[in-house]
Amino acid sequence: MGWINLSQMAIKGMLRRGRLLSYQLFVILFFFPFMILWFISSYIATFADSSGNLAHRFLTFWARSSLALAGLRVHIEGHERLDPEMTYVFMSNHASFLDILLAFAYFPYNFRFIIKEEIFSIPFIGWVLRRSRQIPIDRQNPRRGLKSLKQAADLLKEGISLVVFPEGTRTPNGKLQGFKETLFVLPIRARISVVPVLIEGTFKALKRGSVLLNPVPLRLTFYDPIPPASFKDRDRGDYAEKARLVLLTTIRN
Repeated sequence: MGWINLSQMAIKGMLRRGRLLSYQLFVILFFFPFMILWFISSYIATFADSSGNLAHRFLTFWARSSLALAGLRVHIEGHERLDPEMTYVFMSNHASFLDILLAFAYFPYNFRFIIKEEIFSIPFIGWVLRRSRQIPIDRQNPRRGLKSLKQAADLLKEGISLVVFPEGTRTPNGKLQGFKETLFVLPIRARISVVPVLIEGTFKALKRGSVLLNPVPLRLTFYDPIPPASFKDRDRGDYAEKARLVLLTTIRN
């Protein structure tokens, strides 16, 4: 009887792996052509609206459609903590490419990303990002980095929110890394609140360096905005740590 049970378990395991592989192949075959189609649409939209707002809506449709196509379930909490009349700097943890999809799909604002410059060198995708007024940041060149922060400050003056991954890059192990303090100069000088945002599940769903998707539940949580209050430029480290601790103390194991 023991051998029979072991055989049944082995067969069930093989069937599960087979279903997962079929799912992963389906996502790979459809995701990239689908992405190209929507990025072409977004690129065309930038010629009709130089503000980038129309292209942003196209990117939102792309992100929501892609998540639906992949069958990924997303639970969202905390929208009620936000004032739709306000402009914010959203600061989120970063574990996977899926984080960008989640932001475009479910952040309830007209916003622009501050993204590492390397993404902008990808043919066509980079063109869309630039023309839709996403902001590249060079982490190795402080002078160019300051220029990017100036672009970001101009967007905030227009009432356009920002989304930033303050860790600077994707986590290699799923754990929250330190925040880049320089980014917190933006909300301090603009006197605009930081909204900590916790993204969970994406590290398991799509690990760094992999194209194989695992259909695990995802969660997106918006926390109370943290106003710049009396923070000065010299206090940016304290501001960064205050935002980081909100995420660090609420991560579900």
